[in-house]
Amino acid sequence: MKKVIKKRNDKVILLVVIVATFLFVCFNVYHYFNTYNKNTGYNNIKEDTSKLIVYTRYTRDVSDIVTMVPYINLKTDIIGDLNNQIAEVANSYLVNEDNVLTYEYQISGDILSVVMQINCYDQPLPVVYFKTYNINLKEKRILEDADILSLFNITEADVSQKIEEKFKTFFREEREKNIFDEECDYTCFLGYRNISNYLDNIHYYVDNAQLYVYKEFNIYSIYDEEDYFKNTDYKMAITE
Repeated sequence: MKKVIKKRNDKVILLVVIVATFLFVCFNVYHYFNTYNKNTGYNNIKEDTSKLIVYTRYTRDVSDIVTMVPYINLKTDIIGDLNNQIAEVANSYLVNEDNVLTYEYQISGDILSVVMQINCYDQPLPVVYFKTYNINLKEKRILEDADILSLFNITEADVSQKIEEKFKTFFREEREKNIFDEECDYTCFLGYRNISNYLDNIHYYVDNAQLYVYKEFNIYSIYDEEDYFKNTDYKMAITE
């Protein structure tokens, strides 16, 4: 009986080792190709083939808070102009050393999406702004909002509906947590968010072949709602 149990245990251990090895290999393959796409992929259209397709143009470190300004590494006049615009936007905010700018980017098929998040602390209450840039790498063309909507075959009404659903979820969850009293209805809730139109202050971003918007809104109120909202709440899924 003990031999049977030992054999079973050996089989279980062997199976665990095989699965762990498989997962390790899959992770390394994914990491390799993900790094390849961002580093050596698209070398034929890069301005500098030794660098990532989007890299940090310059950094600033104030009180251990690092600001990073992106540079889109594509050799076209249009992207060169865009990089100048990005630098101008960054400099306009970074005049105040308390403000912080960070960025990230994704490549989905032929679409490169870059988002900059600017946290401004030069106002009575902190404010968050976003800027996104979407580029068709195959065509070396900057995509407008209408191009993005067409790409996903959706309308502004569809986007508005998804954003509304997200804010209604925020409202419901806050109610369940008794963050504010019953006198503040959904209209009151939106008022604190400074929202009169769901489509105001949105910025399209493509991530893993899905469409998102970065939606700017106020997280502060007399109910201390800033403790409820997370930084990830600004990013809202439109297609899934």
